[in-house]
Amino acid sequence: MRILWIALLPLWGMAQEYGLKALITHTHQNNPMIKATELNTQAKAKEMNAASSAFWPTLDIGGSYSRVTPNSLVSPGEVTSGYATVSMDLYDGGRKSALVRAKGFEYSASVFEQEAFAKNLSLRIVDDYYTVRKLQAMLSALYGQSKELKAQLDRIRKFSAAGLATQEDIDKLVAVYENNRYTIENTKLALETALEKLRLESGLPVEKLQNSIFKEPHNVTFEPYEKSKILKSTADALGENANAIKAGYMPHITLQDTYTKSKYDDLAPSEFPGDILLDHQNQASVSVSMRLFDNGKMNKEKEALQYQKLALESERQYRIDEQKMHFRLSRKNLQTIRAKLQSAHSELKAAQSTYHAIVKKFENGLVDNIAYLDALNNQTLAKARYDETRFEYEIGKSIYYYCAGKDPKEFIQ
Repeated sequence: MRILWIALLPLWGMAQEYGLKALITHTHQNNPMIKATELNTQAKAKEMNAASSAFWPTLDIGGSYSRVTPNSLVSPGEVTSGYATVSMDLYDGGRKSALVRAKGFEYSASVFEQEAFAKNLSLRIVDDYYTVRKLQAMLSALYGQSKELKAQLDRIRKFSAAGLATQEDIDKLVAVYENNRYTIENTKLALETALEKLRLESGLPVEKLQNSIFKEPHNVTFEPYEKSKILKSTADALGENANAIKAGYMPHITLQDTYTKSKYDDLAPSEFPGDILLDHQNQASVSVSMRLFDNGKMNKEKEALQYQKLALESERQYRIDEQKMHFRLSRKNLQTIRAKLQSAHSELKAAQSTYHAIVKKFENGLVDNIAYLDALNNQTLAKARYDETRFEYEIGKSIYYYCAGKDPKEFIQ
């Protein structure tokens, strides 16, 4: 028994049902594109750390070996030397500080890009999930219609054998039955395509789906979504890069200390070579430099970045206004879908009542098969429209939350 349980366990795992929240959570944790945005954010963090490290002193070491011929009193034949240099900028006009702030804003922009991509991916998963649910509902309705047609076809064939129905009646039902079978196969293909897309996005072996819905929206507040935040951080980064260029016109003061150790061989004959050649030396220096003229080169570069910043700020305001427009429209869209849902529900009830009345008359020979097929088809279409509208309403709620600047995942029940 234990061996049988172990053998069936993988099959149970493959047939596991997944809810919408589980699909989105797994997607956020495992989707390769999500990982790509995370790696990009980590890269920006390293750039920010690198810019911060520029405030520390630098230590360089080096060495050299040279051989010359002929040698002289002040030029030995062989010279081996090594050095160590410590250097530090005492003042750079605020250039390093501006660059650190710029890298910080670029890092913030990358974080917002990661969040924005995750939200967009959530929205795609929601659409794929309810697309599958729509097709499953349609397939269920078609199977139900097929079952009804098969039962009536068997009944008509019995009547035909008794001389109570014609071959024409049978042929019409067979034609509708075969067309329904084709529609079923076509829907199955569309369903498998939608499932494959969901598997690709989520990384899960999706076969069955649990029922998931969104909370009804109440008192949802608006907040700008990540696109406008990305634009703001990018604009701020450009502003700091402009400040870094501006600092190029300020004095640049550098402190440097170099210690050199040397060894001399193949010396020229001399009574006092040690007094002439030093085997070690320490040199400390302070240098000051300042750009006096470059025909406005750096100033024009700074102005170019400032114009780019203004352009991004203008685009940011447009994106916020655009989001507010979509937020208002998505709220009205929900109202429209609610009305459509009520209409679809009433249509379904009417179609079901009509079908039940017609099928009794058809079985008693009071109506022909055309009336029966119309009633059956209307019931199937009404059921499909109702289910489609239900799932359309759930997608509408996810879009409403998204346009409000929220993560739709947080509102799944």
